[in-house]
Amino acid sequence: MTAILHDRPADAGQYALWAEAAIDPSISGGGYFVATLRGAVDPHHLEAAARAVLHRHEPLRSVLRLVDGQLRQCVLSARDACAFDQAALACPDGEEAAAVRAWRQRPEQRRHWDLGTEAPIRFRLLTHGPERRSVVFEAHHAGFDGRSKFVVAREFTRYLRALRAGEPVTPEPLAALDTPVAPTDVIEEALAFWRETVDRASPLALPEGGRLGDRSIVSSPTVALDPDAVAALRRMAKAYQVSTFTMLLAALTRQLAAYDNAHPLLGLASDVSDERTAHIAGLQINVVPVPVEIAPRATVEQSVAAARGALGHLARYRRVPFVDLIAGVPGKPLGRLSTALGLSFPRPPAGLDLDVPGLRADWDFFTPNTNAALARTLQIRADWPHCRVRLDYRQDLMGAAEAEQLLADFRTAVADFAADRTTPSVTAAVADRPAPDATGTPYVRGGVRAGTVVDDDAPNPPRLLPAAGVAFTARGRAGQALPRSVAGTLHARLPDGREVPTGDLGYVAADGDARLIGPRDGRWIRTRSLIDAAAVTRAARTHPWVEDADVRLEKARTETAVLVVTGRGPDAPSARELRAHLRRWLHGSDLPGRIRITRPDATPGTDPDAISGAIPDTAPDTAPKEG
Repeated sequence: MTAILHDRPADAGQYALWAEAAIDPSISGGGYFVATLRGAVDPHHLEAAARAVLHRHEPLRSVLRLVDGQLRQCVLSARDACAFDQAALACPDGEEAAAVRAWRQRPEQRRHWDLGTEAPIRFRLLTHGPERRSVVFEAHHAGFDGRSKFVVAREFTRYLRALRAGEPVTPEPLAALDTPVAPTDVIEEALAFWRETVDRASPLALPEGGRLGDRSIVSSPTVALDPDAVAALRRMAKAYQVSTFTMLLAALTRQLAAYDNAHPLLGLASDVSDERTAHIAGLQINVVPVPVEIAPRATVEQSVAAARGALGHLARYRRVPFVDLIAGVPGKPLGRLSTALGLSFPRPPAGLDLDVPGLRADWDFFTPNTNAALARTLQIRADWPHCRVRLDYRQDLMGAAEAEQLLADFRTAVADFAADRTTPSVTAAVADRPAPDATGTPYVRGGVRAGTVVDDDAPNPPRLLPAAGVAFTARGRAGQALPRSVAGTLHARLPDGREVPTGDLGYVAADGDARLIGPRDGRWIRTRSLIDAAAVTRAARTHPWVEDADVRLEKARTETAVLVVTGRGPDAPSARELRAHLRRWLHGSDLPGRIRITRPDATPGTDPDAISGAIPDTAPDTAPKEG
């Protein structure tokens, strides 16, 4: 049994991550970074350096436990907290980074992180060959952040140097300090701003095509931006007296405009450490929602102004805790709206010295991240003019093809912006591959059979296969054709040359087929969460008793999203059973607050519920809502 040296209350961010891990153990909530070492090195020195890092930083040797009903950060000794394992991982010289990434993808490496017994950092020593080893630092965000990578790397290197030189290593422990927060007046100002602004924000339109039911986070391959385009942006940044990151954000607003966004929110990861806390490893990153005003065909000046305004908001409110912000805007889906897409751009501190005499140390900090605080995170790393980007994304929202497309479109948007092109170069998508023998439901528009609906992958959106001579496109609010996988109003170009709006929402998927989401209006229902009514109804219809389903917003004391299902026969599920069925594909926060089950074939006079045609929901969702 490990001994607790002392404890302190966990902060709100740690509580949120602990609760997330308890509710959905499939979310690992962490990431890793790695140092590959070439040269003779004693594994005992590596373990001793790792243990010294833990001894130095109390947050890295703490576990989260409920004590008398309160979540506490319980500090262990470095010896009890240190997990340092060794394994062989042979690979050719020069392929160590790829071998480590492949090793991390093995099923046995994707185990649940028990925050009540395990410290938020583990060490793995992998031997690739003679005098070739990698130290893998695995970290959970309940006690770690992107800034802490550089703190740990610096001190691990310092201790390893001393150990190799035969010097004593006796680090002084650093206790966790309270995370810096904004003054009360700034917090109140931020709350007042969002209480007025959140209703104007719209759900973010991005490429979609994930698999419902898989909420795990994966990372795309890394994409390099065109160095010439980045160099041009840096010259433009100097002329406008802004940072290069501001210019990259401005280019992103162009991409979001091409996806038909107008008033989206982004979540920017911000380092909130100060001179007291910057040298302590631990959780000191805040997610800051920022509004972005987007104009189609914006000029360079307009795009720069939009990005500058968003970053000005970040600078003002970066230390307003995200959890306090969400709690202070009750009954609104601020959390869901602002975590659909985030940006992360950590920079190594100046003067970071990671050299070890007698060893060649190659550090890789740009590694896959499985933290689910943001549904999608655009990761940006730069060594100007070289810049690499990666997307970490939730697999129920998009797949590998859609992630690849988003990054390719960002690369194009950067090139367009650097060349001062106001018309986006992204390609509009068309589904025109005929499927005359498709089996499914006829899709009639404009008085003719325009195609066939094939619903063979429920509850994911059904395919809409065009008839001979018909082509489907998804169009935005202004009638512009949208890129692949971006949802809009489906239009059908018929064999007689007419183009007719179908009244349905859908997109042209990566495989070239159209996907039918549902009616154009009413997809999103906003309560304290953001309900995708189309996904909920598709999932409900997979229950064998349910014949039809609909999600509607009802007003009583509060506004509540209600799922109404209809079916016949004696085997009607209870609301609780139906909710359990839905959670095979959807998280509890994605479900309506109430479920009503109707039975038009019920015999009047035998059951009060049957007379009204409704079975009341006695099991409203009690799972914590996201955000």
